[in-house]
Amino acid sequence: MMLNILGAVLLIVGFYAAWRLAPKRPDAPAAGWFPDPASKSTRSRLWDGQAWTARVTDGAARANLGHHFRGRFWGRWVWILAAALVVLGIGIAAYQATENVHVMAVTSFLAMALVCWAFYGFVDRQLSLRDVIGLRQVAAVAVASAGATFLVALNLNDLTGSIGGISLATALVGFTEETAKLLVPIALFLLGTYRNPRAGVAIGLASGFGFAIAETTLYAYQMAAASGPAFCGGETPAVTTGSVIAAQVARIFGVSPFHWLFTGIAVAIAWRAWHLYGRKGMPAAIGGIVLVMVVHSLNDTSATLGCGEPTVQSLLALVRYVLVIVMYLVFKAWTRKHTPPQMIGAVSKGWAPKHLGEQQVSADETAAQGAPTREPADG
Repeated sequence: MMLNILGAVLLIVGFYAAWRLAPKRPDAPAAGWFPDPASKSTRSRLWDGQAWTARVTDGAARANLGHHFRGRFWGRWVWILAAALVVLGIGIAAYQATENVHVMAVTSFLAMALVCWAFYGFVDRQLSLRDVIGLRQVAAVAVASAGATFLVALNLNDLTGSIGGISLATALVGFTEETAKLLVPIALFLLGTYRNPRAGVAIGLASGFGFAIAETTLYAYQMAAASGPAFCGGETPAVTTGSVIAAQVARIFGVSPFHWLFTGIAVAIAWRAWHLYGRKGMPAAIGGIVLVMVVHSLNDTSATLGCGEPTVQSLLALVRYVLVIVMYLVFKAWTRKHTPPQMIGAVSKGWAPKHLGEQQVSADETAAQGAPTREPADG
């Protein structure tokens, strides 16, 4: 009951703050024709003020695509990540000395929040998110998403678990948890706010951050109380200080990143489809969201495989870590479609937009830069 009350308060307060603080900024940069970042030829592509479109025309210069692994990779986010490691180290030492679960919970909260902040800082350096959204809005969405975690996701997971046990709960977890995480971003979109695709990516990440922070903190208490899910059935294994620490470290760096990557991918696909195609983009948007839900469920279901086979379980754990990298690459592939013109060449070549589609237009049409119509095709 207390978690439901806390969830309702966080959801209402965070959502209201995000709605009231919704950015009211002009498009940055403004719409115009720029050297095509998806081509090595001398042609131009239309940036409509919020996203790269499929419209291309002859140009006078090639885009400076930068170099692989060079550009705006390193930044302040590295120091924030280092701070997370320091906090985690100090907290673990304090927990080992006191065996006070509150110490581990606070440590998990702070370390997870810092890891999320570091990742957001990294993405911000590539997409210049601060041009379209501020940190206050990101924090507000994260708070609302934390509330949705307690109020929606936990209750849905408990319901599916009570109906069909751990097997059904893990099979549907992608649908229940992604629904909870997408609740706030989609509600804000429907209210007419945060519709810029880059702002959408930002609040998609923020929603994943809120979920990750809330869940990781809660798991510190559940692990210490041996009340977490036993994926292979039977009783939950005996808890030791070391097992709690190992589980929380693995969750912070190997499990929780899925939450913001999955939601970030879903939002990147949906917001782009809705921006370029309007209602015609609904199938692509829903398809992207459902695909993310399915992959999320498959990832969690893998935890129930290989029970009684330590070697198989170890291999599956390794595969899940590899999947984190794969999901990051998919996230980058979709979000880099919105790397703004002023960042092309400044960021690593891996963040240059690709697969944007092509619709050749004449030189006479290039003068119409004010309010470009939605594109009929996008690759």
